[in-house]
Amino acid sequence: MILLYDFEYISKNLVLESFLKVICEEFGVKYKLRKEDKFVKLYIDEDEQRQHEFADHLSSMLPLSLFLKSSNAKITDSIVGKEINIKNTAISLPFTKNAIECAKDRESFYYSHPFPPNEVGFINYNVTSLTFEDRDSATVANSSSDYINIYKKVANFIKNGKKIKIKTPNGIFLFFEINKENMKGIDDFEVIPTDISLVQKMVNITQEELQTLMTLEKPIMRAKVNMVYETKEILPKNRVKIRMPNTVLLQLICEELFSSGVEFIGKSSDAKKYDNFLDYDVKIPKIPDIEVTLLENGEILIVKGDEYASDDLKKDLDKFKDNSIRKFVSILKERELFDFKSSCFYFSKRYDDKVMYHDSDKGMLSLVEFPVFSSLRDIFSTIKRMDENGEKLIEKYQNTFPKLYGFLHRAKIPKRLSNNFFNYISFVSLIVGFSDNFQDAGEILIEKAEDFGGQKGVRIDMKLQNEDKIHSDFDPYRFLRSAMSFKLAGCDDMTLSYGIIESFAYFISDMADAHKETLGSQKIALGGSLFEYKLVSELVAKNLLANHNIYFNHELSID
Repeated sequence: MILLYDFEYISKNLVLESFLKVICEEFGVKYKLRKEDKFVKLYIDEDEQRQHEFADHLSSMLPLSLFLKSSNAKITDSIVGKEINIKNTAISLPFTKNAIECAKDRESFYYSHPFPPNEVGFINYNVTSLTFEDRDSATVANSSSDYINIYKKVANFIKNGKKIKIKTPNGIFLFFEINKENMKGIDDFEVIPTDISLVQKMVNITQEELQTLMTLEKPIMRAKVNMVYETKEILPKNRVKIRMPNTVLLQLICEELFSSGVEFIGKSSDAKKYDNFLDYDVKIPKIPDIEVTLLENGEILIVKGDEYASDDLKKDLDKFKDNSIRKFVSILKERELFDFKSSCFYFSKRYDDKVMYHDSDKGMLSLVEFPVFSSLRDIFSTIKRMDENGEKLIEKYQNTFPKLYGFLHRAKIPKRLSNNFFNYISFVSLIVGFSDNFQDAGEILIEKAEDFGGQKGVRIDMKLQNEDKIHSDFDPYRFLRSAMSFKLAGCDDMTLSYGIIESFAYFISDMADAHKETLGSQKIALGGSLFEYKLVSELVAKNLLANHNIYFNHELSID
């Protein structure tokens, strides 16, 4: 009897295949692994009783992964697909269920060990010395009981307000309990709940997003702090980066913290000021570190980090110096779109934005760019010179918001700015008074849009400089004039902010329609870090999906 397990796995990194190989060999079943398109096929040739036993074992041992989309099983009489040549994956994975269970098994050699072996991608460390340094002494642990004592000591120190510097596979970081005193002066940090049951006590998060945090890859997610926690006035901002522990060492410390009543700890790269240091004496390979956004349709966008992507996908991309072109090519390569006429909309927070087109005859064409302003003074003087209405708009804005207008003429703008739409958002945010700091102005506007509770925002003018041509730069002055007009009309902050993001989505949809009509574009590729914001991705996708097939990266990051 042959049973076929079909796994829809959207990465070529061999992690799933490696797990299946280990699980089958440890259980002792006759198996074959094959690949067909994006499906990994596992064939098990055993009698019915053995099949049932293995099915139960597989379901308990196979980790939940970001890249595993679906699975099913059926009886078959033939083996099809390309044979998989599995090399042990070079990826050093965060801990698996098997590894943590091994560390909690009192009969195991690795009981309470900080780095027990994973089934895949992790070296076997028989002996590891942990050293906990106090100001006057150092405690060294080489055995299970000594490890446990150090975990308890670290947890107790953190509970009592100490900041502990801890060595991790990805560097040395500062860990501390999240409270008012500890958060003073700390802006760059991640939140680590000491137990998964606590996540929703701090942030608004769906069950699907909660499940994503628990996957094998242990990703970071951006989340909004909920109203109850925000009233405690502990955190310096109402959006945080949150993740679960990604090593057994941190997991075991978090379990001690949870038992002692500590709910959330912070992790900061600024480890200069600390009270104690937890070190170890073995070289642990770097663990892939990724940040993700989960869309409502279940699609996961990798916001940062390409460590889980296969080498085949990353190969040859570095030869493209332009980030927008590199990203377009990566989507075409990853989603196998080179044979189609495709448009790409690349919108980044860091690099130059571009709207591009590709087909086998024309090659790669750059169609639209987004020239940025040199200063706020130049913006106002240009709008004044455009026409009589522009002059009246600036005069009325100055008279209605004299303090704001005065500040805008003194506001400091970075000298070198990328030509991207995110910088337009930052300028608008300053001009309408959402922020007095260019560095955080764009994010503030987007957060206001995220907090909008209505169904529809105002419609902001977003056009190309020459509306009759496909190849034409964006007209930023019409965009700014429109936003300023709504501000003068008394539009509230959230409605205006949402309207800007919504209008941006309409703008992309209109361009995509024009590309389909005039260039015969069949596929739409979307890339760039502006899409890390769920609201932006959702609104753009909503407007495009009615008439277009859209594609983000699967394995590679969006920027």
